[in-house]
Amino acid sequence: MLVGILEGFDLYRDNKFSLAKILGYLSIFSWVFVQTSLMADDCVPVGKVLQPKTDTWINTTKLIHASADKKIVLLGEHHDNMEHHRWQLQMMTGLHTLNRDIVLGFEMFPRKAQPVLDSWVNGELTEQQFLKQVDWATYWSFDASLYMPMFHYARMNKIPIYALNIERSLIRQVGKQGWENVAVEQREGISDPKPASDGYRQMLAGVFMQHGENHSDAPSEELVSKAMAMPGFNRFVESQLVWDRAMAEAIASGARRHPQAQFVAVLGSGHMMYRYGVPEQLNALDMPNSSVMVPWDIEFECDYIQADFADAVIGLKSIRFSEQQTNSDKPRLGVYLEADDAGVKIGKVIAGSIAEKLGLQANDVIAVMAGIKITDVSQVIKIVQATQFGTWLPVRVKRGDELLDRVAKFPPLTQNN
Repeated sequence: MLVGILEGFDLYRDNKFSLAKILGYLSIFSWVFVQTSLMADDCVPVGKVLQPKTDTWINTTKLIHASADKKIVLLGEHHDNMEHHRWQLQMMTGLHTLNRDIVLGFEMFPRKAQPVLDSWVNGELTEQQFLKQVDWATYWSFDASLYMPMFHYARMNKIPIYALNIERSLIRQVGKQGWENVAVEQREGISDPKPASDGYRQMLAGVFMQHGENHSDAPSEELVSKAMAMPGFNRFVESQLVWDRAMAEAIASGARRHPQAQFVAVLGSGHMMYRYGVPEQLNALDMPNSSVMVPWDIEFECDYIQADFADAVIGLKSIRFSEQQTNSDKPRLGVYLEADDAGVKIGKVIAGSIAEKLGLQANDVIAVMAGIKITDVSQVIKIVQATQFGTWLPVRVKRGDELLDRVAKFPPLTQNN
């Protein structure tokens, strides 16, 4: 079985961690070893739900009923996949229909945002005020419209929302100096995480060894020993564990405050697959076994599914928000986008697209576009949407240590494009 996991954990280059890459990749959970050779519905058909432990198939209605008695339900996601968020809302409404009391938790908010979440649920803020006060544009780079239907559902039904995440600066600090060297008063009240299991360390080692100068094509069984010899690997693992622990503690706290309610948490699938990460930390906190649900995505390979991959794997289409255009007569660049410290990273280039003709590559970082410094995905989408057919768009990308200036030439509008 392939050991490497999510494109999202990395974040290591020249022995330094890149926090935005962790945030942008980990929850996106794209795998790193091979390119996908099968479409998502070749192994998990759209509209079907696979239960890996028993290798049985059910539908979403049966999944909702089967999950009604679970104290904690973890709903995974690829942050940029629109269908994942629609499915999450479907699960919330279904579970709420069966359970009068539910509580929601979101990875998308740091703990300091909790008072704002309370005000939102109480109907005290407009949508614009809410997004500004939680500092959405700074803390979470993915478009708010992907999540707002869930936030509105919570407010409409007076469902409490809990902030699950912590400050990025804390994760960065752990990555640089290790957990034991972080002062207690700077730990945001987080207790010592449960040490990583052998399987989790192996999974993280696979990711650690597939990026930057650490890249290795060694067999999976050699990756752990190679990673252990690398400076910073233990800090890399610690930063991940602290992140998982923080979300697990927030879930446990909310579940204990609402003993009669079901706690439904929304977070990146990379924090829960194979019951590593958050589920392991929840067990260490003496919480009931959580129900782990992973929506399928085109980035996965069919043989990744093992008995312990998840309690349920949901077949959905892969519809990337970053690839959608709000207006059909607007051109497309043809890339999948991911958050990155230096700008916006290209996760994948679509065959036959303008981006491919331009010579853009996966892992290129879009630093400047149309003379504007790029800091988040939404900027790229808006700039491309504002471009007219038959015009040129200057783009500057960073590839390794090089800065490359390119000009995207959008052809005149015809019936063919």
